[in-house]
Amino acid sequence: MAAHRHGHGHDDTAAFDFAAAAPRFRARADAETDRYRRLAAALAGPRTRTAADIGCGAASMAFALAETVPGIRVTAVDAEPAMLDLVRDRAAERGTPMPTALASVDDPAALAAAVDGPADLLWAGHVLHHAADPQAALANLAALLAPGGRLAIGEGGIAPQFLPANLGTGRPGLELRLIEAGARRLAAELAEHGGTPLPYGWNLALEHAGLADVATLNELVATPAPLTGPDLEHALASLATRTEWFDRYLTAEDRDTWARLLDPEGPDWLGRRRDLHHLGVDTVYTAVRPA
Repeated sequence: MAAHRHGHGHDDTAAFDFAAAAPRFRARADAETDRYRRLAAALAGPRTRTAADIGCGAASMAFALAETVPGIRVTAVDAEPAMLDLVRDRAAERGTPMPTALASVDDPAALAAAVDGPADLLWAGHVLHHAADPQAALANLAALLAPGGRLAIGEGGIAPQFLPANLGTGRPGLELRLIEAGARRLAAELAEHGGTPLPYGWNLALEHAGLADVATLNELVATPAPLTGPDLEHALASLATRTEWFDRYLTAEDRDTWARLLDPEGPDWLGRRRDLHHLGVDTVYTAVRPA
């Protein structure tokens, strides 16, 4: 779901290395198949025939649409060649043909060529906040919709949280500081390529792009403690990934605490705790190009 070229978390750049993260994208996409199929059913109307998954990553939405909407033509679009390689691998494994195209939301000409004609549905999941100019990127997408076509963006929501308020180790507020470190990394990433964050909400941005009938879908994720099996594995993997990606934006004390909490051989390993939970909100905004 890349918007542009990304670097590794421990380099001088603040940008993400989605190519290195491809295995994590694959694992999470497989785990979220049912969720994306539910979302695809909510987004695709009876006349949805052409669609694209913009900044597709592992193309969870593209596969959900292709496998559940009869007769649809859907294209997986990403700015990272490694992500498109992953999509092609998943397509072969699933037996689902999936056209791919290389384009960034910051490049309107490449994006138009990738979508190849007015689209009935465009999905952009967790990609537009990486754009150099999110409002311009929304306008690029809006221009590619057919009259009456729908744009759906996965943005905002509430970051997932897994830990109890008091862990008995480290300073209180550890997980909240991890979330804040992610926000600071995103700001640094935008600054690196001359971008600026959107100064208002996504609902207003969709209106400014000339779209109508703006609506919001919120999906609550609330898995109570104790987490076990795949739920626990996802929590540990999510925390490990974010502490790696946001390492530069954490204090030395917090880095040490996370290292102890994520060490399976250490006495503080989170995987042995029975008080981890999963709480978060995934938000999707939708809007329609006026007929």
